[in-house]
Amino acid sequence: MRTRIITRLVVFISIGMVFIYCKKPTEFKEIEVNNLFSLQVPVYFHSTNELLPFTASNIQQYQDSVGKICMLVFDTSRNGFEIGTLKTFYDSMVANPVLDSAKITSPVLAKLDNDSAYQSEITGIHNNVRVFGEIETIATKERYYYMLTWSSLDRREELKPDMYKILTSFHDISHLKK
Repeated sequence: MRTRIITRLVVFISIGMVFIYCKKPTEFKEIEVNNLFSLQVPVYFHSTNELLPFTASNIQQYQDSVGKICMLVFDTSRNGFEIGTLKTFYDSMVANPVLDSAKITSPVLAKLDNDSAYQSEITGIHNNVRVFGEIETIATKERYYYMLTWSSLDRREELKPDMYKILTSFHDISHLKK
């Protein structure tokens, strides 16, 4: 009797582990934006204009079909832009977060597609929901980019790998692809 209970317990635990470890990896697709850059985004992402109360040609907005994960991409020409360094651009973009109780990690300097980038994380509260996000600013030869992905904090572990892949897949179209 005792052996039977232990056997059943082992079987149930094994089945549960199969479901946990056999999570289907996220499928990604490449998008090209305004002949300037490309990104790998999850196939469940689609373009939208519902995230901001205004639209502009230099702001790209994406979300999944139920709005659980969102992304904004701002781009601006460096020509005539008063901000001279990537760090100054980063600081200007994160200076006034729209989240209550916002906390932003110290930016980490990285190389993406041979361009300099600062990466950091943000957490806070938006409309009474605890959220987290990944921030990336990039300086290409001709443009600055600011990318922000976010979702509810309770989905952090599930979505962080997807967000990381999106942000690190940035490719300036003017560079040859590797």
